[in-house]
Amino acid sequence: MGEVRRIDSTWTKVSAKDSILTLSYDLSSRFDPLNPVDTALKPSARWYYFRMDGVKGKQIFLNIQNSEAIRPFYSYDGINFRRFDEGENLNKRQVNKIFTQDTVFISHFIPYKYSRLSNKIEQWRKCEYVDYREIGKSHLGVSIPMLTITDRSVPDQNKKRIWIHGRAHPSEQPCSWHLEAMINELTSGSEYSKSLLSHSVFYIVPMINPDGVIGGFSRSSSTGVNVEINWDREDSLTTPEIQVLKAILTELTEEIPFDLFLNMHSQIANSATYWIHTAESTSPVTYKNQLLLSNLTVNENPFYSSKDQSFSDMAPRYPEGWMWNRFGDKTVAITFETPYTYYKENIDGDWVSVENLSRMGMNSLYAISDYLDISTSSRLLVNPRIINKRRWTKTSGNSDVFFEDFFHKALSKRAKVIFYAPDVKQGEYKIYSWSVGPADKVSPDGKNCWSEVAEVRQKRDGKLRLRLKADSVGGVVDKFLLVK
Repeated sequence: MGEVRRIDSTWTKVSAKDSILTLSYDLSSRFDPLNPVDTALKPSARWYYFRMDGVKGKQIFLNIQNSEAIRPFYSYDGINFRRFDEGENLNKRQVNKIFTQDTVFISHFIPYKYSRLSNKIEQWRKCEYVDYREIGKSHLGVSIPMLTITDRSVPDQNKKRIWIHGRAHPSEQPCSWHLEAMINELTSGSEYSKSLLSHSVFYIVPMINPDGVIGGFSRSSSTGVNVEINWDREDSLTTPEIQVLKAILTELTEEIPFDLFLNMHSQIANSATYWIHTAESTSPVTYKNQLLLSNLTVNENPFYSSKDQSFSDMAPRYPEGWMWNRFGDKTVAITFETPYTYYKENIDGDWVSVENLSRMGMNSLYAISDYLDISTSSRLLVNPRIINKRRWTKTSGNSDVFFEDFFHKALSKRAKVIFYAPDVKQGEYKIYSWSVGPADKVSPDGKNCWSEVAEVRQKRDGKLRLRLKADSVGGVVDKFLLVK
């Protein structure tokens, strides 16, 4: 914290025989150090996490300056956190509560510390699919770890390659909980994760700014630099953390670029979002691919919609810009942000919690595997087989959102396709078809999503074949998804 000042101390009678002590404080969250590289950039003071003692049975009024949190968190043990109720945080930055225990911890969001990451890494390293590597050290000499997660019994030659990093900005705790959930699933040994890892390699750096996290800063490193926008500086002005990342990225992409590069953040806006880079600043192909990934993340996700999408020009000072300048359309590099408060700009809806961030993590993995066309035992992607090609026409271009280089559009109501999968396990399945829609900033209802077209029961292991017809002239078919 920054400054703490008690502004009032009064006894208030609550009954004929009882009174309660009310203590009022002005608190100022601490500003980051001045930025020696981007000197015009004002320091942030978003993050706070502090302890109060001697508060049991007292009415505590806190006026927290410099930060914007709505319904922040408190804990009596520093481990189990809960949000302040709406009535305890009627005004932004102000908290009013009678605590039931003598010690309380108060924070902007549920803390995700470097110590927790270290403990989780020790747990994840026990998984047979995980390789651990210290890729370098921070300015203060703190280890920057990377996890490589894949099934090493399968050659890497044809695997999809995914890079993910997080915590460029120390205050962005939700992104770490989200990323932890993704790693938990990848190392869980589930049938889905085992199938996914036999077709992919994940390179994950969970915390690229450990000094900032340990120091309790908001958006900077211990030296005051915002490492998120430090990617286009000359070496003398590039932080050790970004030098470490550039070195490992250069090493890993010397022969083959990544298929996907995810930069995980959290934002103060009350929604999750992808920052989709415009076609003008990248290319129509990359723009379409970003929209495909984003709309796949929308599917069966109560916490994200295409209305939440954000758009910006690609810029070289960001990691995505650094990747774009090296690999262009070969790598989709994009930022995903989780909120601190609630989702979809709906204050009456779901508020952000570790539990729903975990659910979001599972949804993110489904979106990744679908986007990269990776079939798993419970989630099988299939290209349609066209019957009577004269009743279909191929359509391509970048004005629509679709998987392949082209999709098919029906010229007749009698146009038919075959869903065929050669090796499907016994069980109940749903078949979905990708509903191709325009590459707009907001997708129309029922477009750019998986739409259910059939339910099937596979009586025994083996091939699955199903004949489907177009729903109308102009109906389209692109990709099928079989979900167990």
